[in-house]
Amino acid sequence: MIKNYPLYPSRSILNLDGVWDFCFVGDTELEQLDPGGFRFSDVMCVPGAFDCSPDCYGKRGVALYRTEFTLENEMPNALLKLGGLGLRARLWIDGREIGFVKLPYSGVELETGRLSAGKHTLSAALDNRFDPEKMKLFLPYYDFYAFGGFYRSVSLHLLPEAFRIDRVQVRTLDCRTGKVNLRFLFKGDVPETLAAQIRFDTQSAFDAVSLTVRNGAASLDASVPYFRLWSTDAPHLHSLEAKAAGDHIVESFGIREIRADKNRILLNGAPVRLKGFNRHESHPEFGPATPVQVMIEDLQNLRRLNCNFIRGCHYPQDQRFLDLCDRMGFLVWEESLGWGNTAEQMADAEFQDLQERQTRLMVRNSINHPSVIIWAFLNEFQSFSKEGRAICTRLSDAIREEDASRLVTFACSYVRNDICTDLMDIIAYNTYPGWITDDAAEDPPSYIRENRDTIIARFRTYNPPDKPILVSEMGCCGLYGQHDRGGAQWSEEFQAEYLEEVIRRVFESPELCGLSIWQFNDAKSYCRTGGNIRCKPLAQNLAGVFDQYRRPKLAAETVRKLFAEI
Repeated sequence: MIKNYPLYPSRSILNLDGVWDFCFVGDTELEQLDPGGFRFSDVMCVPGAFDCSPDCYGKRGVALYRTEFTLENEMPNALLKLGGLGLRARLWIDGREIGFVKLPYSGVELETGRLSAGKHTLSAALDNRFDPEKMKLFLPYYDFYAFGGFYRSVSLHLLPEAFRIDRVQVRTLDCRTGKVNLRFLFKGDVPETLAAQIRFDTQSAFDAVSLTVRNGAASLDASVPYFRLWSTDAPHLHSLEAKAAGDHIVESFGIREIRADKNRILLNGAPVRLKGFNRHESHPEFGPATPVQVMIEDLQNLRRLNCNFIRGCHYPQDQRFLDLCDRMGFLVWEESLGWGNTAEQMADAEFQDLQERQTRLMVRNSINHPSVIIWAFLNEFQSFSKEGRAICTRLSDAIREEDASRLVTFACSYVRNDICTDLMDIIAYNTYPGWITDDAAEDPPSYIRENRDTIIARFRTYNPPDKPILVSEMGCCGLYGQHDRGGAQWSEEFQAEYLEEVIRRVFESPELCGLSIWQFNDAKSYCRTGGNIRCKPLAQNLAGVFDQYRRPKLAAETVRKLFAEI
């Protein structure tokens, strides 16, 4: 098992990944289901997407999973950790329900309550159907596939009796001196004054500290000895160990500062130009449950293309992937789940609450990753509406309450009438001039320069003149292996020519601080129904410079050469 931070060395942790009993139920009500009434006649891998398997390929409905675990001793409480699943789920231990999850992709935790010594059965019912009343965060027209299954790892933490250390959030206070703030988060019956021990990196001894706990949290400033800055060129990481009342946690973090200043994004006080891609967690065999080997392959390919930036679209990222980005020196935009949401959807109270819950969870789960420099939400929502501005305000306030040390934005597609980007730290916009356009009278690449200047001028009418602007999406499709001497649309030649013009026009402008090309790899999208199916051959979004199996198209070499010059 690949372990991701935080680590809990003193806890007994059961890794529940592997082969589970499986039964595809189909069309039944998740809320009314009793897992004891079904015969499990098949098996399924966890993590894994059941609708990628041969017997359930493309099916929508309820699927039942079951596994067993054994405890040597009675436990007063345990924590079931789910790295991410889709789309909704109910879970039981020994027939007793322990939780209902309707936050796709989010890392969530469920307390189990008391568990006796001996053998136990964990059952889960997962539903990947679209239902606008029951699943408000993922809708049929979203331009990426809604898979069913456990996207990420499942584990059971056996907890100490009194209270536990949930996290220690590490924030850089001064990247010149290595001073950091440690925010301890506790769960359970924690005393108001608490003796703890901490040490950094390879220190041989722990330092004793006294913590004053209020509302389950305590704050402490400290200096990291022999610190080294984290950067894209030298991604140095530090570790923090903390002990208190029988619990023990290890956090990984980096010392670095990110801020916006005068049209630029500054990393550790120096301007950085963001060069990269949008990346979907998607693979034809594994769906969103991509193995670490595929993640490393993707990052190595991105590094070969001279990239320093990844937009994790359009959902919270796998913590293992962010750990790899930390180690390999990539800068990451992470966003909560949303895509083109309408004013009517955003006016819904449950939608608003779910958006805030998943966005706060994203920040809490990823808080210590130095690679994450941007928090975002609601890709391409109707930012011209009063409902859009209201939820934009709510989500940006929630993020800043959780973490004020990073930049906040969203990807704007309504550039002509947007009323929300003034709330953001940086402006980010999606545009497809000459590819997705109302007018195609000219050669497609010729639209790019004028489109750039028009959009920048519009944003400058109601934003400060020195707020950084980032192109969060621009690109076009190319079919792997399809060549045309005339550079016909959808050919690899057309895509390479188009992206060359995109990169040159973006980076020649002093107004723009970076680009994330749409997109790194081809990814499965809506199939047979939803949106305009005629622009999704074989149910794929084919704008990747690598195909779904990570085979490079001509455009990959174009990007590599041009990014090397920047």
